[in-house]
Amino acid sequence: MVLSMTGFSSTILEVGKIHLTMTLKSLNSRFFEVNCKLPYLLTHLETDIIKLCKAKLYRGNVYATVYMTNPHALTSGIEPSLTTVGGYLKALETIKQQFSLSGSVSVSDILTLPNIFEVKEGLIDEATTATIMQAISELIESLNQTRIQEGSQLAHDINQRIVFIKQYLEKLEPRAQEVLKQRKETLLNNFKAVLAENNQEVSHESQNMMIYSQLEKMDIHEEIVRFKTHLDSLTQCLESSNKEKGKKLDFTLQELFREINTIASKCLDATISSLAINIKFELEKAREQSQNIV
Repeated sequence: MVLSMTGFSSTILEVGKIHLTMTLKSLNSRFFEVNCKLPYLLTHLETDIIKLCKAKLYRGNVYATVYMTNPHALTSGIEPSLTTVGGYLKALETIKQQFSLSGSVSVSDILTLPNIFEVKEGLIDEATTATIMQAISELIESLNQTRIQEGSQLAHDINQRIVFIKQYLEKLEPRAQEVLKQRKETLLNNFKAVLAENNQEVSHESQNMMIYSQLEKMDIHEEIVRFKTHLDSLTQCLESSNKEKGKKLDFTLQELFREINTIASKCLDATISSLAINIKFELEKAREQSQNIV
């Protein structure tokens, strides 16, 4: 199973007087990070939400947003701020004594002062907290379903790229053998021509060693074998049960790029260069998709 890093889910929850709109969104990221935007009454749940997301989402930049449509639902009442009022009265008394002022303070005067009342917020009980966390857990599962759907499309596309690469490789391998055979004949003829021109004779064994040393620089058989091995690893990684496979796919693709670049540089042939370019094009497409995978 392949999981995409991008996904979205939302839900509406009503628990008693509390009405919540919850959304969960995940985007591509090299690492895992959760950003929570919660109403004041739910800020104590942030750590639990992060742990829950980490346990089930593995990788990506996750945005958890909870909006309370009735933020005063748990208001237990309005009470006078006796400390604030006392401070005002004490300050007024000091002013009267300092400047020898007369007069008294009435209730109507006090009511015009700021912050003389306090809104008492109620607490969310354990049952309500458990209901909210359960809803978030279900939201994460819903998000994972969208990630699975998109991940399936990503895996299909990468597998299609692998098919194309194998087709190009089937053309490249015999061409590489043909080019090596041609180069061997050319080197042999050139070597004989040089010997004849200089009236020199070289043993058959020395002749073979000199030609072999030149052909070894052009031989790409080992690179092709390693390329095929990495390509099989790519397929196995996509089919594995491991949920976190994006980074491994990326590293494997890097190795494939390294091998195909070596093939193109060692074997200077127009046909092979064209096939190598096509393979690199497909690898680049696969790498773009792998960067969206968990």
